[in-house]
Amino acid sequence: MKRIKRKTEQFLLGNSSWIFFTTILLISYVMMVESGRYTWPYYTSYVLSTTLLFLPVLAFALFRGRLKEKLGRNACRALWAGCFLAWPVLLAMAQAYLSGPLFIFPPQGQAVPSGYVMVIGVGFLLAEAAIHLNSYLLRRKGAGRWLKQDHFEKNLLLLVVILASVLGAAFAYRPFSAGAPDGFAGFVQRIPLFISYTFQFLLILMAYSFFYFVNHYFLVPILLKKKGLLYYGFGIAGAILAFYPFLALLLGALPAVRLEGALLFTAHEIFPSDRGGLPFSIMVLSAPLIIGMEWHRQSTEIARLEQERAAAELNLLKQQVNPHFFFNTLNNLYALSITRDQQTPEVILQLSELMRYVIYRGKEESVELAEEVKYIEDYIRLQRIRLHKKLDYRFEKDIADEKLRIPPLLFITLVENAFKHGIEPAEKACFLHIRLKSDGAGLLFTCANSFENAEPGNGVGLSNLRRRLELLFPERHELQAEQSGHAYSAMLKLAL
Repeated sequence: MKRIKRKTEQFLLGNSSWIFFTTILLISYVMMVESGRYTWPYYTSYVLSTTLLFLPVLAFALFRGRLKEKLGRNACRALWAGCFLAWPVLLAMAQAYLSGPLFIFPPQGQAVPSGYVMVIGVGFLLAEAAIHLNSYLLRRKGAGRWLKQDHFEKNLLLLVVILASVLGAAFAYRPFSAGAPDGFAGFVQRIPLFISYTFQFLLILMAYSFFYFVNHYFLVPILLKKKGLLYYGFGIAGAILAFYPFLALLLGALPAVRLEGALLFTAHEIFPSDRGGLPFSIMVLSAPLIIGMEWHRQSTEIARLEQERAAAELNLLKQQVNPHFFFNTLNNLYALSITRDQQTPEVILQLSELMRYVIYRGKEESVELAEEVKYIEDYIRLQRIRLHKKLDYRFEKDIADEKLRIPPLLFITLVENAFKHGIEPAEKACFLHIRLKSDGAGLLFTCANSFENAEPGNGVGLSNLRRRLELLFPERHELQAEQSGHAYSAMLKLAL
């Protein structure tokens, strides 16, 4: 379902050819209504003939984007004029010269209006103008995003089953005709009929529910939300004109429909007696309901995400106060104080600064990038004093704006892992290479180090970091970690 929805979204938003084909369906429908001939041969003759005659227009609309890239703007405009202006005129001239219709599949038993070619050409021009106006308005107002759909369909399907059962019982257990058995015997004899009616009404209701699902999953969230009322109106018309005749054809063959006075369906007519009014009402009336459900679900989701983000940040704050690091540092301070080492005051000051940053600045929503860099440098400096190891250490910085604000304690987890799994247990030469690049629009942080632990990336700190990134930078971050020999590297990329 998701794949179908994604492909459909790409098609509906990627080109406008379906809008022009819907225009053909709409004009064919109007001609059919005007003629009073609701038959398949008459309707399909208009649709097929008009589609083939105006194939250049449909092809241009389908490949509009590629033509702009390959031909350039001026050549594309000339081609547009040829398809939308010159081609309908040529067809009208040909129709006048031949003194007859240009129909490839002529309708049976009905005259063709003499000016139908120009009517369709004007219809295409109006549709094209409306598309450009709609695009202009969208650029001014913008388009929003929607989250996933709720599970309202479960209740809808249950309601459809119940309604089908009620209708099946109403038709199966009508007052018996004269001579028919009554009482319990008549009830039992009518059970197969009840099952048959229920199944058939279920098919009918599911057919009409199809238009709700199209509206729920495609028209409202894709066209109405992202393209506006124009595309949504064409989407409703296209769905009805493209699918309703076939559904009516299938449902019209049901025994219940044929035996019970045809209900909405008339033999040998494309559209049922409602002329598409019922699916139109279903989609139009369900649109406010769908929008209301989306608003309610979105509000609930936002509130839940806010709670999760607060909880995740609190847990992250607790994780950052690493007892292992602070206890080892205090032990080293004790050793330095015994030997009266000159580095003792410096170590105490740096440890105090680290704890102050974690406790007070760590709970802020954002800090300046320069503060985060200083915290990382102080942490590394203190670790080097504590471990007394020869370390190949590099920290490359390419920062366009040091006042850029980012969430605090965003990179320290990767640096802590480098020391915990690589540098601290190392018995030989070790290295730590860090690079931070920021250009205002994005930020890249890489941390490469030697390591001894076989699984450096399976820690609570890294899991918390991934979750925090999902909350703070949804679909705008990339976190990768890989091992190669005795080297381990992590990369964090953010779109700011």
